[in-house]
Amino acid sequence: MDDTLFVLLCKRDLWSEQAASLAHVLFGDRLRSEAGTVGDPLPACLSEPAALSRRLVVLSFLSPWIVPAAVLEHASLALNFHPGSCDYPGIGCYNFALYEEAVTYGAVCHHMAPRVDTGSVVAERLFPVLPQDSVESLKLRTMVTMLDMFHEVAGRLATGAPLPAATRSWTRRPFTRRELNMLCRIAPDASVEEIRRRVRATSYPGYPGAVLELGGIPFTAPVPQRRPLA
Repeated sequence: MDDTLFVLLCKRDLWSEQAASLAHVLFGDRLRSEAGTVGDPLPACLSEPAALSRRLVVLSFLSPWIVPAAVLEHASLALNFHPGSCDYPGIGCYNFALYEEAVTYGAVCHHMAPRVDTGSVVAERLFPVLPQDSVESLKLRTMVTMLDMFHEVAGRLATGAPLPAATRSWTRRPFTRRELNMLCRIAPDASVEEIRRRVRATSYPGYPGAVLELGGIPFTAPVPQRRPLA
């Protein structure tokens, strides 16, 4: 009998719940599913003696945790599902794709490395970015794509089938929180087109939008005050 322990790390949200449901069907009692939020301690199951004595496979789907190098070294396989294409690693992937007016976007499955979003790519799914896409709609479409990719890859692991063969690799270094914060700032001398791009790229329901500061007074672009679609 296969003694592999599958550990799924995810957020407390609808999409993660769907991924966990799929994983439970595929892996049964070989699965440990851990959901959390940013700031939570790393799940104890990753360091328990029972886990360390078994073949360990770590799956990260919107995980709030950065998995330590020691865990990655012990794991036989560690895969992350990233809500962005090979062109958009790191944080703020939806935002930068819209700001740069990307033609395509998607999701990536990649091997986990100590540095976030730098491990070799296993698979990428792309779809066209629509002129009317917002951060909210782009995230919704990405979640649907990424969940489908998770189903395919996890299904291969459950049946012992080989992983997909990637045709691309990361095209740039991961975007940082500082760069995302800067994207939200509108310069006083910005053109109308630049303002439009930044507002589109940073507007998301319930979160602060782009900010223009004049005379020390910040003016924030309005955003919908409701629960986002994704």
